[in-house]
Amino acid sequence: MELTKSGNFLVMNKLKISINAKRITSAYGGGNQAANALEDYLVKKGHYVYRKLIPNLDVILIFSSKSSFNNTYDYDDILDYIYAYPNTVVIQRVNSCDEQRGTDLGINSSMLRNNQLADYTVFISKFVKELFEAKGMKSQENSQIILNGGDSKIFYPSKSKNIDKKFKIVTHHWSSNFMKGFDIYERLDQLLDTQPFKDLFEFTYIGNMPLGVILKKTVVIEPLFGSNLAEHLRNHHIYLTAARNEAAGMHHIEGMLCGLPVLYLNSGALPEYCKPFGIEYSLINFEEKLMEIKNQYYALQKKVLNCNYTSKQMASQFEKIIIELVSKKRTNPKLGAKKSKVLINKLVRRPYRKIKNLFIKTINYYQR
Repeated sequence: MELTKSGNFLVMNKLKISINAKRITSAYGGGNQAANALEDYLVKKGHYVYRKLIPNLDVILIFSSKSSFNNTYDYDDILDYIYAYPNTVVIQRVNSCDEQRGTDLGINSSMLRNNQLADYTVFISKFVKELFEAKGMKSQENSQIILNGGDSKIFYPSKSKNIDKKFKIVTHHWSSNFMKGFDIYERLDQLLDTQPFKDLFEFTYIGNMPLGVILKKTVVIEPLFGSNLAEHLRNHHIYLTAARNEAAGMHHIEGMLCGLPVLYLNSGALPEYCKPFGIEYSLINFEEKLMEIKNQYYALQKKVLNCNYTSKQMASQFEKIIIELVSKKRTNPKLGAKKSKVLINKLVRRPYRKIKNLFIKTINYYQR
């Protein structure tokens, strides 16, 4: 391993880093986009990035806390691993919550559980940081907020934008969960059948739709990805988001990077990201604010050209944290030894936990 001096730290070049999420190179959620962007950046910087557990890793990045299709390994795998390799740094990225899905899917409990293994926590917004700290996540000292960022090589503004007769509004979501804002999208769709809105606006929805939602006056397009998505976004004037309790989101960032002022709901982390580049609305004043963003369009368009939520900026902050944390553990091996003692109790209790769960399932089965 190559070592160079940087301030008070020994900087390890060519670190071995693992991300616990599959690499998906098609239309998918924002977490996948962030993981891919971080991997690409770290590899260009000379590091080795894996999506699985291999011996003697320097860093494990928990990007997917809840066991799902997108995981390559989970809590139990990480627990076993850091017992064997206690000097491996574990960083958790807190990037989602049950509140944005509108029901308990086990996201919050998984986040809290995985955080017990983390040396450091990265939150993607102030909103989600405060939400989880209120739930008991103790990470005030060993934590940082790193905002999401899109690929500025793909998502960039068009050189010129003409408005013929109507302002073209667009939004896009991979998820078809109704909490993404389909009540507002339906509301806009109905407005487009009334005056004066029908003569002033057009609306395009890109992505998956919930069952039962029919948008009659809206152009609906299947999920798009990468440059194809960016090209469609650039063909519009205003970006609309109505997502509820978003931990951050990537959709509005991609819209803003394409030069679109954003009309955003006062919910979750949306105000944190969108306030400098758009107009906020509530469920009460949507129509009023829709007209307001039309009237302020040209002033906001100039502002949004300065949007700097890029994946490069996000990844560079991650790399800085990674280097500092690895350096601290290498210069103080006692940190790993102390963590190993804590893990022994968790490992010892695990077999009894499995037996207890099996016993409960058996009782429930015979009590049907």
